[in-house]
Amino acid sequence: MEHLKEALATQPVIEQAKGMIMLLRACTSGEAFTALREISQHVNVKVHDVAAVVVVAGSRAERPGELAGLDQQAVRVVLAEAQRRGLGAVFS
Repeated sequence: MEHLKEALATQPVIEQAKGMIMLLRACTSGEAFTALREISQHVNVKVHDVAAVVVVAGSRAERPGELAGLDQQAVRVVLAEAQRRGLGAVFS
């Protein structure tokens, strides 16, 4: 039951990040999730946290450094990996 609650709580930010990646790359939902998962595995950060960094960095609503509860080194690593994978300068 706890896993289901966690999945429901994290799904919106993952979907937002997928949508942003789909727009930037002109790719499918599956390809966008694969990009999130690959970044997550490469930098050893949860997919949800990778998605949160992508959404904040892409929306410019907040600065990525303002992500509560996420190690700032992890934020920097996720942003660098997203940029390295061609997700655009928006993630710098």
